[in-house]
Amino acid sequence: MLICPICKTPLHREGNSLYCERGRPHCYDIAKSGYATLTSASGSSGDDRDMVRARTAFLDSGAYEPLAEAVTTALDGCNVIIDAGCGEGYYDEYIVSHRTGVSLYGFDLSKSACDHAAKRLKRLGGDAFFGVSGIFSLPVADASCDAVVSMFAPIAEREFQRVLRPDGRLIVAAAGRRHLYELKAAIYEAAYENDVRRDLPEGFRLEGRDNILYQFDCGGENLTNLFRMTPYVFRTSSEDAAKLKNIGSLCITADFELLVYKKSAE
Repeated sequence: MLICPICKTPLHREGNSLYCERGRPHCYDIAKSGYATLTSASGSSGDDRDMVRARTAFLDSGAYEPLAEAVTTALDGCNVIIDAGCGEGYYDEYIVSHRTGVSLYGFDLSKSACDHAAKRLKRLGGDAFFGVSGIFSLPVADASCDAVVSMFAPIAEREFQRVLRPDGRLIVAAAGRRHLYELKAAIYEAAYENDVRRDLPEGFRLEGRDNILYQFDCGGENLTNLFRMTPYVFRTSSEDAAKLKNIGSLCITADFELLVYKKSAE
């Protein structure tokens, strides 16, 4: 399943390291938590440790559980699953704990996220591996998985086509038009609806589309955690962000689009 990100040959585990067929020059150590860095890129990227903690605290509140349930249902019959942009592993934990016989591979550019995800699944005892890697160059063999899950992450269409088996499934989660509208209304002078996602894959057959729409109460530290895990945190002034401190609680709309694709015939 796993391949060397440099020479693209299969990886084999020896102790706490992964080696490719060329031997020790291409060696990837497995951290104590269970993840490995499988990218030739240098430096760090993705969510930092504080962002991972905020995302974990919010998601563990159960506010997005209806989405996790819908994704897990869409994976019925899939045994080998790749989460491309896995983050801290909330959805992966839900999938593995509700599906028997699943092998899950999660990849993310954030070392902090992969470390946290590996710890989550290690406690659960599920069959899962997490690797630091970009999703446009996944360290997995051709036609090796039954499904790819993309939770609000970029769509690496060609790479997903490569790693999926014939008739493999691609599950895409995207924000709907009214997603978190009340949060935006609380901090911005003029709230706005979300744009329709424009990077949806063209080289796949659309098999199903589901709109998951509901409301949840959110306040206090959980409201701050929600804000910190959204893109708004990077483009909101300190003055607008400070408004959250004066809000007791909000009834917020969760609006998700869940799209299920099948790999098109070559």
